[in-house]
Amino acid sequence: MRVVILAGGRGTRLGGDQPKPMVQIGNKPMLSHIMGIYKKFGYNDFVIATGYKGEMIREYYEGFPNVVCWDTGLDTGTGDRVRMCAEVIKEPFMLTYGDGVADINVRDLIRLHQWMDKLVTVTAVHPIARFGKMTLNGNTVTEFVEKPKAMGGEWINGGFFVVAGSPKGLPSFEFDFLPKLAEREWLTAYCHTGFWQCMDTQRDVDYLNQLVQEGRAPWL
Repeated sequence: MRVVILAGGRGTRLGGDQPKPMVQIGNKPMLSHIMGIYKKFGYNDFVIATGYKGEMIREYYEGFPNVVCWDTGLDTGTGDRVRMCAEVIKEPFMLTYGDGVADINVRDLIRLHQWMDKLVTVTAVHPIARFGKMTLNGNTVTEFVEKPKAMGGEWINGGFFVVAGSPKGLPSFEFDFLPKLAEREWLTAYCHTGFWQCMDTQRDVDYLNQLVQEGRAPWL
């Protein structure tokens, strides 16, 4: 099964002048960390769907075995990027974004998708709160937890999909296609309660780099 990585983002909130998935975590781009997650489970055939400054990604991964870069357009929506890849691959494939890592069991994700037999399986995750949580007893602080999991059982889209059908005429994979699947009950959720972290801000980059430097990166 092939792995498609959406890598067309600009990463404007991170500054610099490079595609977001090429931001360095440790001594290699985020894209390589993501590929490593799949390689641990024996999935080594990658399609990188590029957009903004895709030539930088293509030049970096030129010569890497089983890694191809497909130019899916500068301002193309994620729905159209996924559709373009699906029309070429013509069979179920794994899909993820180029800006998030997790200690996900990819084999379990695929097993659930095959068992549920729906169009798409999405990995649901509990995000980590941005700020620490305090527990109070009256005016006394009894506990302080730094960056706890989101309270109230909230689940969010954590990426790491299995896709058996593509959107047509829907610009956004997340905001157009997935909600329509949910309305028809054609969307399966694989619930991942382990480590997950996206890379949206410089603070996220610093946190991921710290985990790598300290040898505490759960996805490695």
